[in-house]
Amino acid sequence: MMNCQARIYHFQRTMILDKIKEMGDNLKLLEGHDRLHYLIDKAREIEPLPEAAKTEDNRIHGCASKLWLIGGAREDGTMMYQVDGDAHISKGTAKVVTDIVDGEHRSAVANLTVEDFTPLGIKELLTMQRQNGLGELIDRIIRIAHD
Repeated sequence: MMNCQARIYHFQRTMILDKIKEMGDNLKLLEGHDRLHYLIDKAREIEPLPEAAKTEDNRIHGCASKLWLIGGAREDGTMMYQVDGDAHISKGTAKVVTDIVDGEHRSAVANLTVEDFTPLGIKELLTMQRQNGLGELIDRIIRIAHD
């Protein structure tokens, strides 16, 4: 029998997994180039990070382009993330992923895995190097939630 805290965590994590699947289902409705245009449109929604935040420590390595991620927990334990980059596809992909976890509770995000994002279906659109960057982005999102 799960205690109350474990049930809350399980519910929160399930909600994130549902958001991932729902976004993946929505993306599947778009044809090939339309998906890429959607990612570019998402990139245009991003507020640029201040230059001071574009450090090596905040950079996502393994990505074909330059991509930075900053984040942390709010006082209520929910997460907030900001991304920026120099390529629209990378920025748009990062925006889709961070939109899913932004506002979710730290404990639920901290217990996600890179594999949990497979139903998103974005990986298949990306080159191998961008796939590596996506994995590193998700891993960093999870590590920030652990801090």
